[in-house]
Amino acid sequence: MTFDDDVEMALARAGEELEMKRQELIRLIIREWLEQYGFLPFHELDEGSETEGSA
Repeated sequence: MTFDDDVEMALARAGEELEMKRQELIRLIIREWLEQYGFLPFHELDEGSETEGSA
């Protein structure tokens, strides 16, 4: 899937900054959008999650 040049550049910058591959980043963006708009149930982190305290 290809996007407009400005979106492709934004994906490339975000991928570099987040150290994610393009496909992983697109999956994350779509999942978060679907959760935010109620199309998917919100995925809560467990209390003992590895990301605890990293925000």
